[in-house]
Amino acid sequence: MLKVALVLAVAIAVQVIAAPAHISPSLKQSLKTKGSVNVFVTLKARPSIVLSRINSLSFATREQRLITLGASLKQHAAASQESILEFLATKQVTVQTFWISNQVSVKNVDAELLASLVARPDVLEVFEEFSVPLEQPVDPKIVQKIAENEWGVKIIGAPEVWAKGNTGKGVHVANIDTGVRYTHQDLKDNFAGDYGWFDPYFGTATPDDRSGHGTHTMGTTVGKNGIGVAPDATWAACRGCATSSCSLAALLSCGEFMTCPTLADGSNADCTKAPRLVSNSWGGSGGQSFYDDIVAAWDAAGIIPIFSNGNSGSRCSSVGSPADSGETKVIGVGSTTEDEELSYFSSVGPSVYGQIKPQIGAPGSDVRSAYNTNDASYATLSGTSMASPHVAGVVALILSAHPDHDFAQVTELLYSGATHTVASTGGSCGGIPDTEYPNNYVGYGRLSAIGSLP
Repeated sequence: MLKVALVLAVAIAVQVIAAPAHISPSLKQSLKTKGSVNVFVTLKARPSIVLSRINSLSFATREQRLITLGASLKQHAAASQESILEFLATKQVTVQTFWISNQVSVKNVDAELLASLVARPDVLEVFEEFSVPLEQPVDPKIVQKIAENEWGVKIIGAPEVWAKGNTGKGVHVANIDTGVRYTHQDLKDNFAGDYGWFDPYFGTATPDDRSGHGTHTMGTTVGKNGIGVAPDATWAACRGCATSSCSLAALLSCGEFMTCPTLADGSNADCTKAPRLVSNSWGGSGGQSFYDDIVAAWDAAGIIPIFSNGNSGSRCSSVGSPADSGETKVIGVGSTTEDEELSYFSSVGPSVYGQIKPQIGAPGSDVRSAYNTNDASYATLSGTSMASPHVAGVVALILSAHPDHDFAQVTELLYSGATHTVASTGGSCGGIPDTEYPNNYVGYGRLSAIGSLP
């Protein structure tokens, strides 16, 4: 750790010597209109120097890697934020720090303070706080649970994998969503308990869900009684989204929780409790890099990020962020129907970076899963929000069979096992017709658990 600390100290000093901070025109306009604004300050000492160092090292165990990663990121942020926090302590503002992205949230910033922040040599950028939309489900319906196994679970061949003895046991998964009704009959038995819940909005001690969205998505990943793909995996959750939107502060807090979990009150961090994957059914417009630092940290931690592609329809390059992340390892997921067609709402690629997106399609239309109304309630929802959890479940099954697989090895199995059974739309995006694979409609094909784990 001492050697890592010395390297980081030198790197921080070098990074601070750079160009003046960037400030967006929209922030200036908001300040002029409102008189004060809530901002995020990004420091020049980027966490990428920590991640590069961690990725260059060998560790005997994942636990050692997680501990070193968490400690190094926190040390890096503490050292580089010390000066600006001393400065802000003299101002009448509310401050929140984030070690995973080396950013500081500052409330009620006036023109004078903004000018001072922008002029600081350690500041890279100042931008106004924002929220990211939750991928809203299409055509929600409260229903009864009547199928032995839901159609999405069946069509991807999950029961065939279960019959071989693989139900996801030994794998710890997580989602960032609206929360989870943890007492639901199909979710209560595999909740992780301690280190399994964090709520940046309300500070609740145990999981709850005031929307239903997060309960539904978690049910599809790990729910019992035929609604979930990996019913014996354990789960954790973080409330990154209140109801219809997700504040950047909450999403960053959840990113930290996934990288180095704490108890529900934020105490007693234990990075060894980090999940193997995080499913995310939220996102904003394409071409944004606001979550790249978090996804890069997850990659260093051996956490596989899965993001819904968006519900903006089949117009080329409608994929949202972070599913379209250009420089980080992300599985983007599109939506398919029970009739093996592309869902009409499923966003497609290519990304603004020219990448094929999504990487894979999965059941997302008329998906029945657990809901938040009571402990035995269910709902049918549609959206790429419903597709991403199916992929998360299959990734859990792959990791149960191959515990030491990394992102590249998992995705090789995931993509090579996908079927080419989705009907053609006749479309072509990015110069690739949807009859060729991978394409910008369903990527490498439609998800198949049995294809990936024959």
